[in-house]
Amino acid sequence: MGSLDKSQEYVISKFLQRYDYDAVLDVLDEAGIIEGDLYLLMESSKYAVNFDFKKALASINKMSEQMLSRREINKLINNLNNLNVGEPEDILSELIENMKIQIVNEEYIDFLGRLYRLKEALFKYIFVSTKESKACKICMHGYMVSKKNILYTLKKKYNIYNGNLIHGVTQYINRYVRKTKRMDKVVEILNSESLENLIKLRNESPVGHGFKGVSKEEIEEIYGNPMEVVQDLVKVCELLDLGIKMNKYDNINEMAIHMIGSYNNH
Repeated sequence: MGSLDKSQEYVISKFLQRYDYDAVLDVLDEAGIIEGDLYLLMESSKYAVNFDFKKALASINKMSEQMLSRREINKLINNLNNLNVGEPEDILSELIENMKIQIVNEEYIDFLGRLYRLKEALFKYIFVSTKESKACKICMHGYMVSKKNILYTLKKKYNIYNGNLIHGVTQYINRYVRKTKRMDKVVEILNSESLENLIKLRNESPVGHGFKGVSKEEIEEIYGNPMEVVQDLVKVCELLDLGIKMNKYDNINEMAIHMIGSYNNH
């Protein structure tokens, strides 16, 4: 088993603050730590932040019996299973966590890309969850929430002819969904002018259809602090009765810091 010196521990803690699990794995490799629970936890996290939940789960499942009996690890396994089957609360929580990580790392183009995905995912969820088929379980993977299926259903069943999913579902909400204060607030936040303007920035960037860069200042000018965008989206989820779990990766990092202690060579 390899060991870590003080400077390597410090470097790892810095990388953890940025959720850079790839870099943590590099430091562990250098220190001769190429297996064991800490390595597997970091490997799993590297896959998870890139939405490869199958590989993330496979890494966690290789951990020692002692770790697998811990409550936090069980929660993580549960979460990864839910992500693999497209459980809405877990998928939306993961997207929000991902946005948070991109803000920390000042990756604003990717942040706006995720924002667009999340907005679209929320409209898909609203549509599927308010249709008559309330009894069926909603899965965020597959045909049920595909753009193609939703646009087709809007056209055939509700006479809404709109090639834009967000506009189409907004029309559907206005016409067919029972008026409640909560739903009004959801639509108000999601279709606010400031959020629309952020989406426009995204469209002009490389993750949209253009080549323009995006700065924190531009986001602040339109919306305020980028974290406010995240808070508003969490609020939308809560209004839709979706339990959003924040701090998944902060909890993982805390676990990793504790585990690093056992590799001390001083």
